[in-house]
Amino acid sequence: MVTTSQIDPAGRGPTPALPSSALADAVFKKLMEDLGRVQTGRTGQLRTYTPRVELLAEAVTPDTFLLVLQWISSTRRGSIQTKRNYVDDVRRVWAGYAAELGHERFFVGCFTAEQVTAWRIRAEAQGARPATIARYLRSLSSLHVYAAERREDVRNPVLRDDLPRIDKGNTSSSTPVLEKEEIQALYAAAASELDLTVVALLYTLAGRVSEMCAADVTARIERGRRSYLDVTRKENKERILALSTFVAELLDTQTAGRTEGPLLLDAADNRLDPSDVDRILTRLGHRARVLTCADTDRPPAPGERRHSFKRCERCRDVTPQVMRASRITHMLDDGVDLVEVQAFADHENPATTVGYRERRHKHERNATLSDAGAAVLEGIRPAWRPDPHADTPVDGTDLVEVRLPGQNPGQLAVPL
Repeated sequence: MVTTSQIDPAGRGPTPALPSSALADAVFKKLMEDLGRVQTGRTGQLRTYTPRVELLAEAVTPDTFLLVLQWISSTRRGSIQTKRNYVDDVRRVWAGYAAELGHERFFVGCFTAEQVTAWRIRAEAQGARPATIARYLRSLSSLHVYAAERREDVRNPVLRDDLPRIDKGNTSSSTPVLEKEEIQALYAAAASELDLTVVALLYTLAGRVSEMCAADVTARIERGRRSYLDVTRKENKERILALSTFVAELLDTQTAGRTEGPLLLDAADNRLDPSDVDRILTRLGHRARVLTCADTDRPPAPGERRHSFKRCERCRDVTPQVMRASRITHMLDDGVDLVEVQAFADHENPATTVGYRERRHKHERNATLSDAGAAVLEGIRPAWRPDPHADTPVDGTDLVEVRLPGQNPGQLAVPL
């Protein structure tokens, strides 16, 4: 027997048919929990959250809704954050593009290869980063590949030629790394115990924001004098992470008197979600002047627009990934063995850990080579440039004749 499962009580979305059984209810409940909620409104301090499943149901046709849920339930997409990212890509990016093309809702097969190419070209013209474009295209491609294994009439509209080439050596868009002093400034800028806990927990454990937000009070484990946190990492891997006494005491403040429920709560006693953590870190970064340019505090000149953090290409937000990247980099700076860092960060591929070290060393090597090049020219003053301190060369400086191939000799003031 098949009945309709009410996804949206307000009647805004479709009512997909799901098997009426205890098993189906349990499966759907698990999917609801995995996909979480999205903030869809805010009035003052009051925030409105909507289950991501409901938003997906509004954006796609009923058949595609069920297909997407099956797709993200695959064991190849074990990470909760990956599931959420894929659903967001479908409902925000591809459902929006489908509406532009005249479709009421997104469905598998609604795009042609030419339309996907047109989307990619427009995204490039609008300044989207190649990595961002590639991510959206890969999610669309993955969904169609999955569907094609189940339906003969499905063809993948994403061509290999549309996937941007990613420059592996490009560090301009890499996650910024804070120095230790900047981490300390961030912590000192905290305005509440929750701020302190968020900074300390993410940095000391090099944790991912999704696993911290998903943890419950019952995840705390006490063994002897040491406190631990049981977290679920990517690919549903269970890890027991040791907490320092310092961090354990901060968590004690957050969970005082509670024996169940979320480990971290917001001001309204709701589970802290990744977007809440993003806002906390962004606020602390602005207050501590971390990852901000010099123009942030400079008063605007007459007729000049006031500096805008969002419009500035040099200012960056402090994010949970910034905290994680900083901690991993600092461990490598301190000489911690690469294998230990890989295990602590839970990198499946050692190349990921090596990448942090290589980016750090690349910046240092480039700075050293740049300084060496500048040293060749420092202290040399062309004869035609006046000495700011005297009318004639200062003591210890002689005019040296330098002859270049094909040129007349010139004089340079060279310190001897």
